[in-house]
Amino acid sequence: MIERLSSVPAREALKAGKELLVSPLRQQLWETLIQATVEKAYVPDRDRQRLVFDQINWETFREEVAAESPGKGEGAGKRLRGKIFEMLIQADPAFGERSALEKELLALAHNPDAFHLGKELGYHRNPDMAFLIVQKEDGVVIEGVGESKLGLLNERSFKQLSEAGFARGVKALVEVVNTLPNPASYGLVEVARARETLAANKPLLTISPEFTQLLVVPANRNIEWSSSLVNRREFTMEGRQKFYDLLADARHVRTARAAFSTAEVVAMTKVLL
Repeated sequence: MIERLSSVPAREALKAGKELLVSPLRQQLWETLIQATVEKAYVPDRDRQRLVFDQINWETFREEVAAESPGKGEGAGKRLRGKIFEMLIQADPAFGERSALEKELLALAHNPDAFHLGKELGYHRNPDMAFLIVQKEDGVVIEGVGESKLGLLNERSFKQLSEAGFARGVKALVEVVNTLPNPASYGLVEVARARETLAANKPLLTISPEFTQLLVVPANRNIEWSSSLVNRREFTMEGRQKFYDLLADARHVRTARAAFSTAEVVAMTKVLL
């Protein structure tokens, strides 16, 4: 019995218990997950969920949710659920860790006016999650973007994932960033730092020929069946087929599951409202 208590699983369980005690909010949300009534046939991956929780800064989580909250009124709960889902994905080790440069590029894409580049960059459809980049000695390659979708995909989703959506916005951002004479003067400190190591005539950003879009959906979704991801009522038969074809084209869209299901995100959101 003593040997069993000192086993690795037991030690991990004790460690996890201590971590839960450190943050009442983490404990509350974990208990919410355990007690949530989840979708039929969905089996939660508690190990993966715990890894996500391990990456979250619980001292600031509630404040970050409040800061990102779209306020009250009609649709506020839906938008907040989407934001929490996005934050959980950002913390998921399965999707890598966002670098400071990635975060800065995403901030620029979402709010060019904050960097006094609204006129130059314009306003495009931009991804929620991140730019997926690879930093090399001779520059930075944008290999793709990440987008989270808690609900069913609609017409707006189709436009975002099509050639006129995120891809066009990324192209515009690359063109603007590469032509800035002094990125730091616009508050783009990470861009300026990355450019310091390059030759004067070398562009910082390039888009990979294999540029793709990572679409992350709830854990209860059947990603093998594109039709189950789409709100078919918003499309004509022809429109639905075009969307199915786009989702099936791995050259443009890759679909992956998050660590949490729709019902679990809804349950956690109720705690945070």
